[in-house]
Amino acid sequence: MRAIQLFLKAILILAIAFIGALFAFHNNQLLTVDFIYFTGPQISLGLWLMAFLMLGALLGIAVSSLMLGSYKRKLGRANRETKNL
Repeated sequence: MRAIQLFLKAILILAIAFIGALFAFHNNQLLTVDFIYFTGPQISLGLWLMAFLMLGALLGIAVSSLMLGSYKRKLGRANRETKNL
């Protein structure tokens, strides 16, 4: 069963990567993003969008893991308090 889950995850990751590559290839207009303090390199629109999507996903994972750690600490504290009762 575990091998089937691993296989399905690998297929899903490959499908997402393939769709992302197609998206990047079809959006090949050159674009320069002007940030507040500097200007980014001139690369294709698809690559910019994929980069910002990845950055957003990583930031979301980081923030949710911080929140999860906070909830685990609160749960541990509550469990200790109930043990002492």
